[in-house]
Amino acid sequence: MRLSKLSVRNFRNFQSVDIPLSDNVVLLGENRVGKSNLLFAIRLILDSTLPDSARQLKLSDFWDGAAAPYEDAIEVHLELADFASDLGLLAMLSEFRPADNPTIARLTYIFRKKADIKGAPQSSDDCEFLVFGGGVESRTVPSKVRRRIAIDMLDALRDAEGQLGTWRSSPLRPLLEDAIAGVTRAELNAVAVELDKATKALEAFPTIKDLEEELRTGILNLSGKAHDIDARLRFAPSDPLRLFRAIAMFIDGGKRGIAEASLGSANVALLALKLAEFAWRRKKNERNFSLLCIEEPEAHLHPQLQRSVFKKLLAGGDAAQSLIVTSHSPTLAAVTPLRSIIHLRTRDQSTRAFSLAELPVTPDELDDLENYIDATRAELLFARGVIFVEGDAEEALVPVFSSALGHGLDDLGISVCNVAGTNFSPYVKLAESLGMPYAVITDWDPLDGTKLPLGKTRTLDLWDDILKVRKQPAVNPVQRGQWEALDFAAFASMVAPAGIFLNEQTFEVSVANTPSLLSPLLDILGAQGFGSIRTKRIASWRSGTASVDPAQLLAMIADIGKGRLSAKLSKKAVGLTPPKYIADAIAYVVSRVQ
Repeated sequence: MRLSKLSVRNFRNFQSVDIPLSDNVVLLGENRVGKSNLLFAIRLILDSTLPDSARQLKLSDFWDGAAAPYEDAIEVHLELADFASDLGLLAMLSEFRPADNPTIARLTYIFRKKADIKGAPQSSDDCEFLVFGGGVESRTVPSKVRRRIAIDMLDALRDAEGQLGTWRSSPLRPLLEDAIAGVTRAELNAVAVELDKATKALEAFPTIKDLEEELRTGILNLSGKAHDIDARLRFAPSDPLRLFRAIAMFIDGGKRGIAEASLGSANVALLALKLAEFAWRRKKNERNFSLLCIEEPEAHLHPQLQRSVFKKLLAGGDAAQSLIVTSHSPTLAAVTPLRSIIHLRTRDQSTRAFSLAELPVTPDELDDLENYIDATRAELLFARGVIFVEGDAEEALVPVFSSALGHGLDDLGISVCNVAGTNFSPYVKLAESLGMPYAVITDWDPLDGTKLPLGKTRTLDLWDDILKVRKQPAVNPVQRGQWEALDFAAFASMVAPAGIFLNEQTFEVSVANTPSLLSPLLDILGAQGFGSIRTKRIASWRSGTASVDPAQLLAMIADIGKGRLSAKLSKKAVGLTPPKYIADAIAYVVSRVQ
C-alpha cells in the first residue's frame, strides 16, 4: 500500500493544495511555511494517539486568509492506493472507495461550523469535526483503521536518549516482551537467583549499605510509614517476570550505556528500533501499514550520517511502510529520489505545494537530474530562482555580472545551474514542476544557411516541454513553421518573455563584442605569450584597426581553456556591464523573486 494523494483545504497555511505523493516523501521549505502543519493534517485522520480534544480544532486553525463567518470548512483528504494485494487492507478499506475511483480509498477529516449556528461561530464549541471515508459522511472511520494503518511521529525536538531509556516509550519494549516470552519461568528464576547473589555481594560493601540506609531513612522521614516505598539499591528488580525490563541497549561492545552515545548515534539507534518494531507488529498481525514521520533529522545527524542513513531509508522497497521527512538540509535532499520531493512555498498569503511525484521526465533525464543534484548543488532544490547556463564560463561570470547590476544572487536565493551542454529540458521541467522562476541562457549556434540554427530548434523544443509540464496544448505545426521562419532578433524577442535568452554567437564572442569587457579579455589573451601573429592580431583588436574575428578568438580561447579564461575574467570583470542578453536574463529572474 502507499499514500497516493493528500488534499488540504482552508487549514492554517493552506488555502487549497492537492499533492500527489510518492512511496516516501521529503518535505522541503523555509521556516514557517507549513511543513509541520501538513504532517498534523495527516495525523488528524490516521493518528490513534491523537485524542478527540486535539481533533476539535480552534477558529485560529482556519486558513490564515480566512475571515468570519468561516463558511468554508477545513478539509483534509488522504488517498490510499495499491492495497488490493493485502487482503486485510482490502477488506478494511473497500467501503471507503469513492464512486469516482474504486482503485483507491479516500479518508477525510472535516472541521466545520455546526448547522444550527447562525452567523459567525464564536468559539470552537460552535464547530464540529467528522472523520469518514469514501466521500460519504455516514461511513465513519473506526479506530481499527488507525490501529492497522498507524502513524508514528519523531518530532524535531525529540529526545532519543529519553525514549530509548524509558520503558513505556521505548520501541525496544515490544521486542523484548516478545523475546522474553520464549524464555521459561525456570530459566528466569535461575537468572534471578544469580542476580540476587550479585546484589547481596554489592550490599555487603559497608559504604553501599550505609548509602542505602541513609536514602531509605530520608524517604521514610518524608513520606511516613504508611507511604514508605521500601527502597533498595539493586542491579535489577527481584521479580523474575519484571527482570527483563532492566535489559537496556549498550554501545561500544557493551562498555557504555546509550546515555553516553552521541546525539546522532542515539537517533540512528532509535530509527533502527522503530523499523524493527514496525516489522515485529506486522509479523504479529497488529498492523498492516506503518507511516513514520521524522521532523528535521539534520538537527541530530551530521552530514555524512544523513547521507548514509537516508540514502537507505528513502530507497523504499517495503510496501508495508512509508517515510515522511521534513528538512532544510541540502545534504539530505541530495540523496532523496526526486519523485519523493515536495517543495512548499508561500505565495499570496497561502502556502503552495509543488510535488515531483509526477515529474514528466524520462528515466534517463531523471538519472541526469539526480546525479547532478547529488554530485554538485542540491541547494538548487531550495532556491527561490535559478539561471540555467551552458558551461563553466557562464557559471563563473553570471554571479559577477549580477553583482555589477546591483543584485547579489546569494542574497536573493538565486542559483546558477551549469547543465554542462545544451540539454536544458530536464532542468526546465524540474523548475516548472517546482514553480520556481528561472531563465535559460543559451547560444544561437547558427549552421549553414540550409539548416535551422541549433539554438532555434533547441528553444522550440524547450517550449514544447514547458507546455507539456503546464498541461497546455502543444504548438500546432503551422505556428511552429511561422516561428522557424523568424530571424534572430525577432525570434529572441519572442522567446524572452518565456525566460529564454539567446546570444547571437557564443558566450566568449559576445564578451568580446561588449565594449566594457573587451579590454580585460584582451589583457588576458595578451598575457598568454602567444606567437607574433596572434600577438599582432590582439594588438589590432585593441587598437580598433580590425574587428574581432570570432574564429580566431575561439581558437585562442581553446588553447587557454574556457574554464581557466572564465576564472581569470571573473576577477577582471567586477563592476563591468555584462552583455545585454545576460543582463536581461538576470533582470527577468530577479524581478520574479523579489
